[in-house]
Amino acid sequence: MSSKPRSYSTTEVAKRLGISTQTVQRWVDSGQLKAWKTLGGHRRVEAEGAELLFTLHGKNLPDVAGDAPAPNTERPFPSILIVDDNPDDREILAHLLEDALPTASVAAATNGFHGLIAIGRMSPDVVITDLMMPHMNGFEMLKHLQSESTARPGVIVAVSSNTLGELASLGKLPPGVVFMQKPLEADEFIQMIQKAVEDLNGPRTEASA
Repeated sequence: MSSKPRSYSTTEVAKRLGISTQTVQRWVDSGQLKAWKTLGGHRRVEAEGAELLFTLHGKNLPDVAGDAPAPNTERPFPSILIVDDNPDDREILAHLLEDALPTASVAAATNGFHGLIAIGRMSPDVVITDLMMPHMNGFEMLKHLQSESTARPGVIVAVSSNTLGELASLGKLPPGVVFMQKPLEADEFIQMIQKAVEDLNGPRTEASA
């Protein structure tokens, strides 16, 4: 006698990961997360895939610039998430950010799928993402992020060793996303990110006055 495979509802998965149910449903519909439907039409996420995400969610984000702040401490500004599968490129970006924004809190994720989970957890002010990554590339991640009404970063920068023309078959960048080609020119990147964060911080300063 065979028992029905263990599974989770999309709502259960979303709560465990700190993201919206709609995001989990889109992962299912796009084939990113294996699931099946009940006779009533409800999605049930296969346990193996869901529990892998729970395990990844339970681990600390690969922090490239010190420990993340404790939940009850004052939130640093800006908080920045680097999404890139290349460890050398993550280190380069971390060093550039340290020069540009010495007080920033910086964390990292290794692909778009983990990036979405990290964004849901930490609600970063700035996301810097590579576009060519395994499992879920930067275009797919930004497409999911664009449809979210919450946890959307104020500044998004896309980077790639390819030109946008060479990447055209993978999709288009959402409006407002800044693109820079690798290898990054240090002074140009530093000036860009400082100006973007300054513009992001401006309305906050006025609102609190």
